[in-house]
Amino acid sequence: MSEILHLWAVAPAAIGTCCLAADRARVRPPEVVASVLILLAMLDAGLWGLVAPVYWTALLLVAAVSLAFWRRPRQRRAVPVPAVMTLHTALGLVAMATLSLTMGAHWSPSGHAHGVALAPVLAGGALGYVAASVAVMRRMPARLDRAQITAMAASVVLMAIAGL
Repeated sequence: MSEILHLWAVAPAAIGTCCLAADRARVRPPEVVASVLILLAMLDAGLWGLVAPVYWTALLLVAAVSLAFWRRPRQRRAVPVPAVMTLHTALGLVAMATLSLTMGAHWSPSGHAHGVALAPVLAGGALGYVAASVAVMRRMPARLDRAQITAMAASVVLMAIAGL
């Protein structure tokens, strides 16, 4: 069941990527690269399993930091992108990085595991991301931005449900 939910989470991620790529008013290659990276990580975790989830997590976290650095406010020749969109995309990378770990988790056959149960923490983080997405979506005037934010939030919700 979780594999089906995981693959359903790919659809909103693909829609969000298309919304970013279709925005001709503001060309945003770093955000498009981040979105494609999320999409590849989700497809690999759901279909192929070529790369271990821990490596996808590391790559997504590095991409989040790189995006935040690339779009820092003091950059003079930067394309005018609302800072809230950069923050939302970077947080989306972090959310998907943490959720990708749950998608690749292999539990012992006995169901016995050591450590802290992360499901409540991840569910809380996903709900926080969705709440932030709703707040950001209400402030965005562009339809493509709202569609991208909605798609990313939907993808995080489906990934969180699949990981539980």
